[in-house]
Amino acid sequence: TVDLKNGTLFELNFKMSLKAATFFSDISSSVSKDMVKKVKAVFQWNVTKDGKTAGTWTVDLKNGDGSVFEGAPKKKANCTLTISDDDLMALVAGDLDPMNAFMGGKLKIGGNIMLAQKLTAIFDAAKPKAKL
Repeated sequence: TVDLKNGTLFELNFKMSLKAATFFSDISSSVSKDMVKKVKAVFQWNVTKDGKTAGTWTVDLKNGDGSVFEGAPKKKANCTLTISDDDLMALVAGDLDPMNAFMGGKLKIGGNIMLAQKLTAIFDAAKPKAKL
């Protein structure tokens, strides 16, 4: 059976197919009190697929020990970023320059645009660690 209260089976499969889900899951373990002290902002990520918003995640680096969760923040985000799933993965991998993404319209930023510069802390935390 399918519980339609929480969306259709198609919507569920659509969200699970987002590569961004893995990225946000990975960075959730890297969020720390130190990161909160440095960044002091709440980011809302709207990830698109085929031109439509397919998922929303919140990276709270303002409150408590910080947190990452699926869905919109409880209070308005300081900075909202909208990017396609593929472009986000290219950004994380270092294959897409954030400034070029913004200038080329691949990354849209709302709210306090200057806070987006603090996102390097998130991307650095998501990079795989070298294993010796």
